[in-house]
Amino acid sequence: MPRDRVKSVHRPTPASAPPALWRRAALSAVAAVAGALLTLTAPARPLLAQTGGVVAGVVVDARTQRPLSDVQLGVEGRAMGTTTNENGQFRLTNVPGTQITLVVRRVGYRALSESVAVGRTDVRIALVDAPRLLDELVVTGTAAPVERRALGHAVTTVDAAAVQRLAPVPNTASLINGRAPGVVMVGGSGAIGSSPRFRIRGASSLSLSDQPLVYIDGVRMANDVSTGPNTQFFGSAVVSRLNDISPDDIESIEVIKGPAAATLYGTEANNGVIQIITKRGRAGQTTFTLDTRGGANWYNDAQERIGYNINRNPLTQQLQRWSAVEQEDARGTPLFKTGGTQQHNLSLSGGSDQVRYFLSSGYENTTGIEPTNDLWRYSGRANVTISPTRTFDVTTSVGITQQNIRLPLEAGGGMWFSAYFGQAPRTSADSLRRGFFSAPPEAFWNAFENYQRVSRTTSSITLNHRPLKWFTQRLIAGYDQTGEDNVGLTKRMGPELRQFFGNPIDQNGGKTSRRRELSVASVDYGASARTQLKRGIVASTSVGAQFFRRNTYQLLARGEGFATGGLSVIDATAVSFGGESFVSNSTLGFYAQEELSFGDRLYLTAGLRVDDNSAFGSNFSWVQYPKLAASYVLSEEPWFNLGFLNTVKLRAAYGESGQQPATNSALRTYVAVTGGDGGSGVTPGSLGNPDLKPERGKEVEVGFDASALADRLSFEFSAYRRNTEDAILSAPVAPSTGFAGSRFTNIGLLRTQGVELQTRATPIQTERVGLEVTLNVSRNTNEVRDLGGPEFIGAGNIRQQVGYPVGSYWDLRVVSAEFTADGRTTKTMCDDGKGGVTACLNANGSAAAPRVFYGRSDPANEGSISSTLTLFKRFRVYGLVDWKTGQTQFNNNIRAKCQIFRLCPENFAPLEYDPVLIAQYDSPNILRNFTYADAGFARLRELSLSYSLPKAFAAHVGANAGVLTVSGRNLHMWTKWTGVDPEAFFVVEQFARTEQAQVPPLRQILFSMNFTF
Repeated sequence: MPRDRVKSVHRPTPASAPPALWRRAALSAVAAVAGALLTLTAPARPLLAQTGGVVAGVVVDARTQRPLSDVQLGVEGRAMGTTTNENGQFRLTNVPGTQITLVVRRVGYRALSESVAVGRTDVRIALVDAPRLLDELVVTGTAAPVERRALGHAVTTVDAAAVQRLAPVPNTASLINGRAPGVVMVGGSGAIGSSPRFRIRGASSLSLSDQPLVYIDGVRMANDVSTGPNTQFFGSAVVSRLNDISPDDIESIEVIKGPAAATLYGTEANNGVIQIITKRGRAGQTTFTLDTRGGANWYNDAQERIGYNINRNPLTQQLQRWSAVEQEDARGTPLFKTGGTQQHNLSLSGGSDQVRYFLSSGYENTTGIEPTNDLWRYSGRANVTISPTRTFDVTTSVGITQQNIRLPLEAGGGMWFSAYFGQAPRTSADSLRRGFFSAPPEAFWNAFENYQRVSRTTSSITLNHRPLKWFTQRLIAGYDQTGEDNVGLTKRMGPELRQFFGNPIDQNGGKTSRRRELSVASVDYGASARTQLKRGIVASTSVGAQFFRRNTYQLLARGEGFATGGLSVIDATAVSFGGESFVSNSTLGFYAQEELSFGDRLYLTAGLRVDDNSAFGSNFSWVQYPKLAASYVLSEEPWFNLGFLNTVKLRAAYGESGQQPATNSALRTYVAVTGGDGGSGVTPGSLGNPDLKPERGKEVEVGFDASALADRLSFEFSAYRRNTEDAILSAPVAPSTGFAGSRFTNIGLLRTQGVELQTRATPIQTERVGLEVTLNVSRNTNEVRDLGGPEFIGAGNIRQQVGYPVGSYWDLRVVSAEFTADGRTTKTMCDDGKGGVTACLNANGSAAAPRVFYGRSDPANEGSISSTLTLFKRFRVYGLVDWKTGQTQFNNNIRAKCQIFRLCPENFAPLEYDPVLIAQYDSPNILRNFTYADAGFARLRELSLSYSLPKAFAAHVGANAGVLTVSGRNLHMWTKWTGVDPEAFFVVEQFARTEQAQVPPLRQILFSMNFTF
């Protein structure tokens, strides 16, 4: 396979960007629809020739008698089926014979088979809810859709459609958080449009990406994080491509969590896989669904969380207390406003046995708590399935997103920094600033603007062919294309703004525009054959091939100095420059898998995946990843009889997967320079490593699934251990090579292990009252085992050290100090790391003591508890509390406030406080144990109340059904964290979490109406 390609040219360029992506998006959509139409026209005669009877009816919940949507119904022994609509109704046409057996399945309910006479249109099927299912079909991490009973590893399924009915969430990330044990949401900014990161089963690499692969309906999609216009400000206000997908279009989400489950995804799956399954059309009458929502979001308890700053008045020598929030409220110009949100989504679904469709269109307009933060988004989706024969179907899917996100300046500058570290005015200049650190908030809002515009199209076509009862094959081809315009604009300032910004570059304005085009093309073919070897023994053989290619094109343009006010294009600046780059990465993989089923109770699976990736070194290719798994449904043995236990399944799996090197890290590169004669030349850049290979994750997972008390209580437990071998680290380059710096090499080893438990219970189940409770808990530990020689790497307070967790905090620790008579500190002693003490500082003020371990940066424990209370079949109360504990975080707010700007009470009355603390405040920004604290927390994440309207009420607006919901998010928090919010931080070096002047998660109230027509 060709190695990575990189083209990079740095030269002055025009400010204009490449043509917008809408033309390419339109072509992708037209191609997908055209493919569907061509497929439809080919088998026109067979469609007309089909004849048979009809079977129709309704599926309801056995306990509440509530109609159930999205129920899958198939005909035993035949390749035909349908799903129920929003009213629980289904209809099958062209049914042959006089009697059929319906196989009925739905997530969260026990599957059943029922014999039905052909011609009946009044069939009523009642499903019994079951907290743990063995017959549920899973598509992620398997060669073909397979029942959960056959899996030797854990797969967590999130019923996204049910979540949206209970408590609508603002984005796709919120669908996952707290609903999949072992999946940790790594927070960041709470600004509107910002997104968290996800980490599955802890750290799996020392230097590469920690993000899982993301698929949508089997098609690889770009899942970039830390995008956005102002990521240069310490990575704050970042945007994730995961949230481009409307949560209202999602049916379910499947999460696989480690190499044992992700082997068939190969070289890029060591961080786990998230599969998003969108909604599909159902055979039956056309159904319209309208969701409309409106609400508000705000910064709760802002004054208490930001606090006061203290300074001394130089004239009166009196201490002054200052608060940006309090001051601006008193002026009638509140620092933070209440933002609003409106969301509207309309979907249309229906069809026949031959053609089924789902169409949706969504609009969102949300404003933040300051005028420079808002989001506008339009999304659309069209999924069409065509079944020209009983053995063949084609599904085309097109999803489109257009959005604009304006983001505030955070962390490293802007209004937030100015408000956090201001003080009561002492001079006339201070009065102009009203005490704010550098400028009042309106100066930042008027002078700076940062936004990201996105145009995205994801299209795919899926061919399913079942030519024989024992043989199936499918082909999925997809293309995900995203265009980002990341813009940072500084307007030319008038006199009213220039007084606050002394830098001429800021005063005269400028603009940075970064155009980034991401495209991911994927082709996935798989075939499965099922053979009866002997009575009770069935062999399933699967083979497949996958190809992925990701292209990233960037065009950067920057200009400085607008000639006059009101200009905003780079061509209008006095000085401009730019650069251009293109990077391509490809993966080609093949897999084979054999599964043996013994009596539908014992399943043994063996598989092998082989991959080549263009980022591998030129001396390395074709890596192999094996897989072994076993599943044993113990409870279906004839001798099993434990009374209260209904089902017990034991499982175990071993698997390997990889993490490819960073693009171009294996390549030897040279940098273009200007020669002494003014001509062009090159100089050594990176030495590269032709032997560079992927990191390899090897994982063992064991666990069990069980249900008890008539399926009213269920457990899913997993324990795992993963070794990441050949971990990629940066190693120094010998000067004799002619190259400076370092290069990447495979020298590291780390171990991760943990346990996960998901429990579901239905303690109350009556005709009038029902209570359902779900508990998710997990614990994860990791340890650096080898760094290829050195005991540790890392120069700052984040260190990778053998024998300690990945990305841990290390710093000096003051253990004792004394006061002198005038309030100064002396005899400051630090932990020597050996159980004793030593002097903290040298005579010149530099560090004398060693750094010691403070804690890990990632949570060791995470979990959630949620419950749904149903009253009188119409009222539902739902709540979700999630928590994360065991992590340490760095509070730079308190460091800047007390140690650098000296705005804390301790700075003015030191003798009233602990000398150990004062010694740190008085040190030259070196001693700082006071900045590290336990960042564990629990948060009331979601709370909602829903009311299902009687049919007579819904009929007043022409609807068949209606639901009214009021919901809230981030309503309360329990924590020992001493800062503003343990989820408000920016990420440094992938592991460090630093809180500094950022938007915390906002409290939100939302009113929703859902009508089905």
